Amino acid sequence: MNYDYIIVGAGMSGLTVGSLLAKAGKRVCILEAHEYPGGCCHSFKKGEYTFCASVHYIFFAGEGQPVHNFLKKLGLEKEITFERLDPEGYDIFSCPTEGLRCAIPNGLENWRDRLIANFPEDQKALSLFFKIIFNLVKDFYHMPYDISIIGLMKLAYKTPSIFKFRKWTLQDLFNHCGLSLRVQAVLATQLGDVAEPPKHISLIIYAALIWSYGRGAYYPTKHFHTFIDTIANTIETSPGSKIHYNTEIVKVEREGHQISKVISKSGECFQAPVIICNMDPQKFVKMMDQNDLPTSFSKRVDYDYSVSALTLFLGVQGLNLRDYGFGKGNIWHYPHLDINRIYEGQHEKRNLSDPWFFMSTPTLYSPASEPRIAPRGEEILEVVTTCPYELFRQKLNESHQAYVLFKNEIRDRILDLIEAHYIPNFKEHVVLKVVGTPTTHERYLWAPHGNIYGSALTPKNVDFSRLKFRSPIKNLFFTGATVEFPGIGATVMAGTRLYTYLTNDVVHPGKNFNDLI
Repeated sequence: MNYDYIIVGAGMSGLTVGSLLAKAGKRVCILEAHEYPGGCCHSFKKGEYTFCASVHYIFFAGEGQPVHNFLKKLGLEKEITFERLDPEGYDIFSCPTEGLRCAIPNGLENWRDRLIANFPEDQKALSLFFKIIFNLVKDFYHMPYDISIIGLMKLAYKTPSIFKFRKWTLQDLFNHCGLSLRVQAVLATQLGDVAEPPKHISLIIYAALIWSYGRGAYYPTKHFHTFIDTIANTIETSPGSKIHYNTEIVKVEREGHQISKVISKSGECFQAPVIICNMDPQKFVKMMDQNDLPTSFSKRVDYDYSVSALTLFLGVQGLNLRDYGFGKGNIWHYPHLDINRIYEGQHEKRNLSDPWFFMSTPTLYSPASEPRIAPRGEEILEVVTTCPYELFRQKLNESHQAYVLFKNEIRDRILDLIEAHYIPNFKEHVVLKVVGTPTTHERYLWAPHGNIYGSALTPKNVDFSRLKFRSPIKNLFFTGATVEFPGIGATVMAGTRLYTYLTNDVVHPGKNFNDLI
């Protein structure tokens, strides 16, 4: 079949740009290595339970925001709706050993005022901290997505805060403001969403993260599997378009400055005038002839990967989780207040005996009238922490038994911590336990080293040299977390941005492809 576009990977960005192109009458072919669409956002079943593999809440889903605008363009904004998590506490910091618990409200001003009320001794430092964050957010509205050499020279005048702080980490700002360790810990609550500690995470990314969720945190009313399946169905039902599952691409052939074909593991060849890569860009580039590629481009795809994650998917019976402080908000557990030391212990020292972890309760986020993702009267609790890929690869290389024993040991340790600090006798009520590890990410998401966010979100990888959607190969474009930023909202933005560039058709009213937000 002749196609107008080939998209390698059915992750969120690939589905976004693919569905928009198909809706516009283009013939779209998506090649997906997995048996399901969605990438990190895909769902899987275990008995009567349905779990979303990696996603627990999203931003940019409010009316007039990127996800809503995208769905409206497809005519799906009434079919796919979202539930807003608690505006007074969509994320909750919890450190039981210090007796410290703090709910994060929507609105950066509200969070600042709540922190000042709870930590009056840090009022001056907090005021300075948020003043700098507010200035960074203001600059986002004037910051172009792609910057020319001339534009770079003007950046110091148009976006002075971004220019000044672009190489800072969050810890640099903590130190600059003189914040206490207690306040630093609370401000670092959501760093699991970017998988880096304060001393490594880009300050720009941190500001974008807390601003994005501060505008509203959301969960799909009919759960993530409906969200993804409905978008995929838009492609599958469009004339001349198709998603090929279980189709792993292993080779990319070039003819001069054009991609001539992509070749699957089974030897099948796929051709189209335009190729869009929604798999890992570094991995894709390694599958083709790299002779005569510009040095600047080669450097852009030579990034460090983010770390990986361990996830517990739990079925819970005979408990009302609301009785234990759960509701329309996520709980972030920390063993102590030194967040840098916690991450160092897990990522560098490979010690998961007392980890931080994130707890999400998707069965509490949607109305009871909606289709269930767990048996009636039962709940789902999902628990996530970050960890190094090498630790689990080493165990798996040793033997499958060693790997299973090791991941179950960590699972049981986390269950013990939940029982000790949050839900007495919790383990008696857990009727289903599924564990996803870094090698699970590698196997099902084709993520190199099991990474969860593409390139590591350090200042080095977030600077102006960050990979963009255009490439030196005329008919090759990139999309996804490493090209934009991680998160469903951001990867939807990436897909809509590329669609607008390719077609000149606007998705976000009043915005063109080069507006950062």
